[in-house]
Amino acid sequence: MPFYVEWEFCRYLECVILAHGFVTARCPECGHDLLIAYYCKGRGVCPSCNTRRMAETAAHLVDHVFPPVSVRQWVLSVPKWLRWYLEREQKAVSAVQSHLLRVDDRL
Repeated sequence: MPFYVEWEFCRYLECVILAHGFVTARCPECGHDLLIAYYCKGRGVCPSCNTRRMAETAAHLVDHVFPPVSVRQWVLSVPKWLRWYLEREQKAVSAVQSHLLRVDDRL
């Protein structure tokens, strides 16, 4: 295995474990201490860090990128046997996209 794969996996195994590092936060009102474990901030293996990154990106898009108007989201589910073909044939993807845009215009 390449070095970076092994390194990423080792970081994932240490993610959110207090023994591998943490920071202490104190509530100014009640004086309660809270331990916050360090994240590995991995980009491929750690589901905790990937979910956090996804939520932060979505919040950024909603707060700073998308205009304050209603946005419609379309999800296309493609059969597994067709996915391989669509990954490799740009003309097929263009045909599917133009068909979806025509359907959107009719609504």
